[in-house]
Amino acid sequence: MPLPPLLVLLSIAALASPASARTPMTDPETPAEDAPAHVRCAQLRPGMNYRDALTLMGRPPDSTLSGHSAAGPGGHPPPGSFAIDFWNETDAQGRPLVSSVRYSGGVLESVDCGRPAGGAPPSPSDSAGA
Repeated sequence: MPLPPLLVLLSIAALASPASARTPMTDPETPAEDAPAHVRCAQLRPGMNYRDALTLMGRPPDSTLSGHSAAGPGGHPPPGSFAIDFWNETDAQGRPLVSSVRYSGGVLESVDCGRPAGGAPPSPSDSAGA
């Protein structure tokens, strides 16, 4: 028994759907190649693999801070090391911004994107324009 023409067309359309044809260049969630670091950083999430995060950031960090977790009770050795990578940039108004990720064991622990340099919280007018 032959398939009705409409069913054939729907089958072809399902196979050629945008979901099966998605690539990083056409995926609306993937930042453009020249996107600022804070836009790329917004794609990162705690628990993500560090290498995948670097790929999304599109360039190596500008600086890295390495350290060890505090020693446990009784001065036992620290439970592990960690690092924080920083990406520096300026926004459209020329203000310096810093994006950072903290990771340990190849896994992101925290992500902080587009914070004004110097650690100052953004002013209310900064968030109004975003």
